[in-house]
Amino acid sequence: MIDPNKHESNALAAAGMSAGAYVEQVGKTDLANWTEQEWATLIDVAVTAFQDFLRQAYADDPPF
Repeated sequence: MIDPNKHESNALAAAGMSAGAYVEQVGKTDLANWTEQEWATLIDVAVTAFQDFLRQAYADDPPF
């Protein structure tokens, strides 16, 4: 993402927090030992958090 706006920057932070919480839940810090399913879930958690945050942010503060 080039030159993210305030909502995108905040969405990235929210995605990072959600992904970090998932990593803690899995309890494995060596990502090389993760299963394919754990990786897929991490991606899903991060992308979903990013999209959910943006959806709410733009509902509250439309870009137009």
